[in-house]
Amino acid sequence: MASHTSRLLRSLALAGAVFAASCGPTSLYRPFYDEGGSGASIDEFTYVSTSESPKTVTVVDTRTQETVFALDIPVGQQLVLNFDDKSADRDKYMSGTMRWGVMSAGDRFGSKRNRVDVPPAGSRRIDLTVREGPEVATPPTVETMTPPPLGEEG
Repeated sequence: MASHTSRLLRSLALAGAVFAASCGPTSLYRPFYDEGGSGASIDEFTYVSTSESPKTVTVVDTRTQETVFALDIPVGQQLVLNFDDKSADRDKYMSGTMRWGVMSAGDRFGSKRNRVDVPPAGSRRIDLTVREGPEVATPPTVETMTPPPLGEEG
């Protein structure tokens, strides 16, 4: 019984070590947003726009050369894209789904709340354009209310 328990503990320790190595700082797959992408084949990409390198990302349907998504990433922000191609939707013309989100540059986590239908993996292209710079980050706009003009009271 002791040898069985000992083998079980060694197996669990080995599995834990393998799991820890797969998520560690030197692993290929890192489950957070690094510029360029995760380093794994999960179709997730991160594009950071800086004042020296302001970026525009466009997703093109290569069957028709139609732009299905385009975004000028604001300076100081990053765009995270994730593509999902389900085999059940293979018959649909736009069989892929792209989830995307814009967040502050350097954010390691965040939600991709936006969603758009895209062509399947073999029929789409991501074009990255670097806009002419340098650009400065624009602060968020603050809405102000202008008081109504004073009327004559009478």
